Amino acid sequence: MNRQKITGVILAGGKNSRMGAAKGLLMVDGKKIIERIIDAMKPVVDEIMIISNENNYDYLGYKVHADLIKDCGPMGGIHTALSFSASEKNLIVACDMPFLTSSILKQIIDISSGYEITISEFSGEVQPLCAVYSSVCRNKFKELITIEAWKMKKALKHFKTKTISFSENHFQNINTPEEYRTIKKTNHEYSN
Repeated sequence: MNRQKITGVILAGGKNSRMGAAKGLLMVDGKKIIERIIDAMKPVVDEIMIISNENNYDYLGYKVHADLIKDCGPMGGIHTALSFSASEKNLIVACDMPFLTSSILKQIIDISSGYEITISEFSGEVQPLCAVYSSVCRNKFKELITIEAWKMKKALKHFKTKTISFSENHFQNINTPEEYRTIKKTNHEYSN
């Protein structure tokens, strides 16, 4: 049986208000975070797209789409991704997770059949911005955006979800200059 086509999506449309800079362009271990994510995605997806309201990521050579509905956070990015993707399955990841690996992403994809959302979890904390979203979620996300129900963790209860737990925190993200300094000081070595 042929594997379903999977689109990898990197959400890079945030305002970066706490960081003060485009998070995906920050350097970790000598490489921009968005390039690290692309390296992890490439072996497990068929195509990659980026959701961003800026042109910072045009240099990567992938399709970049601006949010169709502005100012509604990650939900707007996910709705945009599902609107532009031709795939039934979409691996959607935030642009500020430098320690994702192909192995982690493959595990999430591998258990995603039959679910609308397959979501990663570490230490009891779900990670809606490292998950596989089925295209069937598109209309429900649009409805939630329309009623301004923008909180991702609350939105999950509207979908048939599967959670996969991990014992290591591959999902650490960077929101502030302090977090960035801490990550740069810490040596993270996760193998692909």
